[in-house]
Amino acid sequence: MMPHRLSHLAAGLLSVTFALLLIQQPAVVAGEWDELTKESPWVFLGDSNTYAGGYVAAIDAAVQGDASLARKPFIVNLGMPSETASGLSEPDHPFPRPCIHERVDSVLDVVKPSVVFICYGMNDGIYAPLSEERMQAYRQGMLRLAEKIRKQGAKLICLTPPLFEVAPVAKQGKLGPTAEGNYAWFAPFENYDEVLAEQAKWCLKNEIEADQVIDLRTALLEYKQRLQQTDSDFAFSGDGVHFGTEAHDWLARTILKELGAPEAVQQHQLTETSRNRTMKRMHLLRDAYIEATGKNRPGLPEGLSIPEATQKADVLLESPR
Repeated sequence: MMPHRLSHLAAGLLSVTFALLLIQQPAVVAGEWDELTKESPWVFLGDSNTYAGGYVAAIDAAVQGDASLARKPFIVNLGMPSETASGLSEPDHPFPRPCIHERVDSVLDVVKPSVVFICYGMNDGIYAPLSEERMQAYRQGMLRLAEKIRKQGAKLICLTPPLFEVAPVAKQGKLGPTAEGNYAWFAPFENYDEVLAEQAKWCLKNEIEADQVIDLRTALLEYKQRLQQTDSDFAFSGDGVHFGTEAHDWLARTILKELGAPEAVQQHQLTETSRNRTMKRMHLLRDAYIEATGKNRPGLPEGLSIPEATQKADVLLESPR
């Protein structure tokens, strides 16, 4: 029990300590790991890095490998290459960029997720300099998306946009603008990462009222700085946008940590064999569910029916590790 009176010094120290505790705790918590993993299905929505799915597959493998869970969530990746939340598209893009709002109602209706992860931003600035008009389109798109997910009754977890790496693009001489004065994914603005920084800053304010916001950007930046201590030219991508395995694994660990997963789950290691099997399983389910919920982009593979894909995915899940 506290004494009846505290000295001004003690009261001040208590206030500072309390403030530090508030800073160290996440602003919003989605729930303890055991409780969150009782919710199912989990759906991941996002652009090409989500569609590629390395981090989603790593999370799925870690969850499926958690022997302490009596019940494990079904995880499905419904990312879409080129997609935005803003509905914007650069003039030189070969087709109008897909927008999540063209298919989110179908996703929510077909899958009926209990937890939805969203990660948008990379394409929303359309690779041009920062502008209030484009930022407003991004904010409004994210707010609309969050409202639909909350209305469906699912928990919402917002993943901040990651980072754009200018060095690999500059090295290849592919920085914009084009001869016509335009910016695009193949000719990006040199300081395009400033756009993602502003998007991430806005996400962390949590105006979309997500159950949790996870800062992927800072996690990647700090990890990259560590790796560059031994390799000054290290980059997660070859084109500034699409990450390799190292980044995907780190994103998975970051997300699992922020969700409160046990240390052993966070550190789950994939062998080459288990990674290939996990990715194959994820792609089977991804393509089937995209086929069932609607494609809003050309060039996607044809998916199996959901029952057929699920059957094949279950066989892979049960395969020896």
